Amino acid sequence: MSAHPDFDRLERLITTVMRAGVALSSSTLLAGLVLTLAGAPIANAVLNAGLIVLMLIPATRIVVSLADAVIRKDSLLGFATLFVTILLTLQILGVFDRLLQQS
Repeated sequence: MSAHPDFDRLERLITTVMRAGVALSSSTLLAGLVLTLAGAPIANAVLNAGLIVLMLIPATRIVVSLADAVIRKDSLLGFATLFVTILLTLQILGVFDRLLQQS
């Protein structure tokens, strides 16, 4: 246990969220694999959903850190994670790609 119980709580929360994300992604990917082997037409969509969940795990970690920083009123961590969250959102929406194409 560290000298900062708030950080211990945050680490436990992030660990729980990440484990849940990995479990959900793994089970979705496994279901997609089974459906693929069975020749089901929905298999590709299930596999894609599993990959999307897997890709969202790091973003979820950042959002959890942002929420915790707001709750604890930690402005430095809050602004840093808000900045990263905004950049991730813009990247997901493809804003940077459109800006580069206009150049």
